[in-house]
Amino acid sequence: MRGTVETRRLAEVARAAGLGDSADEVLAAGMDAGALLTGEEESPLLADLLRWQGSVLRDRGRPSDAEPLYERSLAVATRLSYEGGRAHALNCLGTLAQRRGDLAAASRHFNEAFKLAERCGEDRLTAMAQQNLAIVADIRGDPDTALAHYKASLRTFEKTQDERGLIWVLNNLGLLYSRGGDFVSATAAYDRALAAARRRGDLLAEGSLEENRAELELDRNQFDQARPSINRAVEIAEQRQDPAAQAAGLKLRGVLLLRMGQPSAAVETLTQAVALSELGEDALGAGQIRYELGNALADAGQLGRAREVWRAALAGFERIGARQWAAKVKKKLTLGVPDQNL
Repeated sequence: MRGTVETRRLAEVARAAGLGDSADEVLAAGMDAGALLTGEEESPLLADLLRWQGSVLRDRGRPSDAEPLYERSLAVATRLSYEGGRAHALNCLGTLAQRRGDLAAASRHFNEAFKLAERCGEDRLTAMAQQNLAIVADIRGDPDTALAHYKASLRTFEKTQDERGLIWVLNNLGLLYSRGGDFVSATAAYDRALAAARRRGDLLAEGSLEENRAELELDRNQFDQARPSINRAVEIAEQRQDPAAQAAGLKLRGVLLLRMGQPSAAVETLTQAVALSELGEDALGAGQIRYELGNALADAGQLGRAREVWRAALAGFERIGARQWAAKVKKKLTLGVPDQNL
């Protein structure tokens, strides 16, 4: 019994530390917990521990390292008929598929996780899977379906007083509202979520929210308001050693430089962001950065290179089914700009 109690304590330390900035503490605690399980029979705790460790790696921009841990977690949970563990592992595998742009696999994993969670009576996981289905719908250009899923997820998180889940669904709702031009609702969602993230010391959520709030301010041409959010997002990403988040922050910095009439500086920053996005295996994010890099190259007079970059972005968007973004790039490519540099 003592070993089991100590194992769970160490596993919970690893899970909780994943919200902050101590990657070493996360991984060390998880390894210690795993060592205590060595030689014992498989248990639901092992399935949970493998999944938690995977999520720590995923959230630090290492999805390829996370994937085998999620798969092992799913295998253990399946052998034990641990339905809740299966649902959680499938939801996590769905997040990797969505991040890499395999929306068919993501949707399949999220739907199965949703059904299992409902059957097990796991309200939190049901809401998480609904939120993830909303993200897939949003990427596919179906905002009405996305909004319905988000609102259902939000109601569940509010009912269960799950503040962490609430933060993430508000973050995603803010994005949806912002793209629809409802900046008042978007700002309210971000402000509410940021207050909760800072209260919890949740750096992962805070960094994502600062990115999205900065993007909203850029859309409104409020450059002075965007700059501190961009700087904070980059600072958190560097602190957490997350290349995908660093790329997202640098993308925003590049857009700010471009909007302020500094295309050459924007090209340099966005080129760095592209390299980091490839390390983070973020298919949608990489395409968005290339789209902005093409804009910067065009403004810098490098039209041939701009078209090459836009074509790469378009190929990525079409591969993952991001129709709205693909349409934006096609507009750039049909403006009659010649292939050669002018």
